[in-house]
Amino acid sequence: MQNAGPAVPKTDCRDNQAMINQNNPNNIQPTPEFTDGESIVYLGHLPVELSASAGRLFLDAFKDKFAPVFGDGDRAQSVLENSLDPTHCIAAVSNGVLVGLLAIQDSQGSFLNPTLKIMIQTYGMLGGLFRMFGLAVLHHSTASDEFYVEGIAVVDEMRGKGVGSQLLDLLEQLALENGIQTISLAVINTNPRAESLYKRLGFVSTRRDKLWPFNRILGFPFESATFMIKNMG
Repeated sequence: MQNAGPAVPKTDCRDNQAMINQNNPNNIQPTPEFTDGESIVYLGHLPVELSASAGRLFLDAFKDKFAPVFGDGDRAQSVLENSLDPTHCIAAVSNGVLVGLLAIQDSQGSFLNPTLKIMIQTYGMLGGLFRMFGLAVLHHSTASDEFYVEGIAVVDEMRGKGVGSQLLDLLEQLALENGIQTISLAVINTNPRAESLYKRLGFVSTRRDKLWPFNRILGFPFESATFMIKNMG
C-alpha cells in the first residue's frame, strides 16, 4: 500500500470509520492513506451523492466501450447515473470527491444495470433495443464463485499514485472474505498497456474473444477482448 505521508490523525480516522460503517454492504474496513498529502478513504459502496461523478468517470474512462452504446452527452450521463448499483463497487474518495472506482459484477448483480425500460424511454424503441444488444455483446456471465471487474477508473490527477492498485488489493481482500475463487476481467485489444499491467499483478490470459462483425455493426473501435483471470485459491 502506498503511504506518502504521515499517519492519519485520530480525528480523521473517527470520521472515516463513521462514514464507512453507516453504509458498507461489502464489509470493507476503513483504509485511510495519504497520496501527495491528501487523505483517501476506500468505501465498499458508492455514496448516493457521488452517483453523477461515477457516471461521468465511467463514461470518460471507458468511452471506447460505452460511447457506441450510450453516446457521450446528457442522455448518456442520465442513463448511467440512474442505472448504477451502489453496492457493487469499491469507491476511492478524497475530501468528499470521487477519485477512483472499481465496478464489480458477481452472480447477484452488477454495478451497471440499465434496464430495457430506461433505454427505450431515453433512446426510443429501436434505439433502446439496439443499445441493449450492444450491452449484450459486452456482457459476461459470472459464476457463483467469481468477481468480474466491470472496470477500474481513476481521475486523471490521481493516476500513477497507487489508487488503482489499492482498489484491486481491496477487491482481493473482499474475495477472500466471501469465498470467491476467481477474479476476472476483459481488456480490449486497443489497450495493451492495461493487459501488461494486469499480467504483472498476477492475472493470466485465458482466451481472446473476437467481436467481428458486431464491432462493425455497433461501432466499437476495437476488434477483440482478452479475458484474464486471477485464482484466489
